[in-house]
Amino acid sequence: MYKSSFGTSGQVQFANEHEYYKFLGYLAKSDGSTSLVWEHNEEQGAWASEGRIQILRPLPYPFNVSLTAGVGNIIARVNCNEFIENIRANHSFVTGTAQNIQAIRQTIPPQYLQDFDAGLTL
Repeated sequence: MYKSSFGTSGQVQFANEHEYYKFLGYLAKSDGSTSLVWEHNEEQGAWASEGRIQILRPLPYPFNVSLTAGVGNIIARVNCNEFIENIRANHSFVTGTAQNIQAIRQTIPPQYLQDFDAGLTL
């Protein structure tokens, strides 16, 4: 469900609904560019679990997301529980690199399908 800003520090922001649905398309494309993970950091003594978008290839579009350092083959990460929870609860996203594009597509309002499809092509 669209909001212009997600996270306590605004880690994921959108100028409008078009950008939001374009980003969802980019995350849905399942080509190895990104992975959604839920890290259980509390098991290592940290405060709590953390929802992350792992960026595995350079972002092809200037999305307004706060990036943190990656490790190994992860170029960067976006740490934002609120956004990950939102796309899992409202848009049929799952953890991992493979998404069900058709299931996600069914959650997109018709007026934003063109934006979603544009994200799939990035």
